[in-house]
Amino acid sequence: SDKYVVALSGAHTLGSCHSDRSGFEGPWTDNPYKFDNAYFKDLINKKWKIGVSSAGNTQFVNGKTMMLPSDWTLQNTKETRVYVEKYA
Repeated sequence: SDKYVVALSGAHTLGSCHSDRSGFEGPWTDNPYKFDNAYFKDLINKKWKIGVSSAGNTQFVNGKTMMLPSDWTLQNTKETRVYVEKYA
């Protein structure tokens, strides 16, 4: 269900992407070693700009943090945004 997809995406609060492995690069949150709800807070509160990884893939950026197109979609789809807001 949408609820579980959003909840599982919250694991992106940890770690970062590496262009040599995924084609995307950068951490999702300012502290990628802390398990919290920063991923959801950042999705809602940060202003995201379209960027391009060194591998040429579109990703969303804000300073040193990034979001995948699939992450960004969670906050911009009516059915999933309700859960992003709840978990933030």
